[in-house]
Amino acid sequence: MHVRESGVDPGVTAGYNREKIMKWQDILRSTVKGESITASSLRKVPHLKTCPYWDRAVFMGRISHRLQFANYDGGLVKYDGRVYYVNRSQIEALSSYIRWDLKKQITVIEG
Repeated sequence: MHVRESGVDPGVTAGYNREKIMKWQDILRSTVKGESITASSLRKVPHLKTCPYWDRAVFMGRISHRLQFANYDGGLVKYDGRVYYVNRSQIEALSSYIRWDLKKQITVIEG
């Protein structure tokens, strides 16, 4: 007989499940409309730090926006059907390996 010590299922992460994560990804995917995104949606976009296949990441546009507690200077990419933020230093480091069109600018709308 197996007794749980803490009373919590070890395979469950508090507050997150697959359905919630998928729902957030659907919301984030629809937040970039045309060439703009709202500031409140931008704060929820996850940062893509490592990626096994950078050549599969599609560059959506550059972002340069300052919020009260954050400074966004980089761009948005779509990887594996999801939207991610990539900072400027990552873009510069990858520029010799991947050719992204960096001319496209995404406008951040307050609200």
